[in-house]
Amino acid sequence: MTGCCIQDEQDLCMEYSPKIYQLITRKYTLAILLLLDKYDKMRFNEIMRKINGITQRILSMRLKELEKAYLIRREIDKNGKTVMYSITTQGKALKNAMLMLLQLTNLLSPPNNPEKDYFC
Repeated sequence: MTGCCIQDEQDLCMEYSPKIYQLITRKYTLAILLLLDKYDKMRFNEIMRKINGITQRILSMRLKELEKAYLIRREIDKNGKTVMYSITTQGKALKNAMLMLLQLTNLLSPPNNPEKDYFC
């Protein structure tokens, strides 16, 4: 017995990493990836200032999760005083895929509420 729910059609089944799937659906993940893609490198406090409502604890957790998944890179300068975060190639690919999915949801069901929903 396999983990696929489609019987007699194993070629339609695809394995995926539940950890990555859970990470990309967490609040602020896309916002962090978007910022790092736009600004190339950012410090922790710069990211904090750009994201409304995020706490230091959540930002710290999310950055560690994204780094562990190889979606962002954490770099320390030669003096050991400045930590910079940047997006990896994998992170850019994931960000682009997430944006395409958001655009598709808008095509299928355009937001008609004057108070729009946002991804974070």
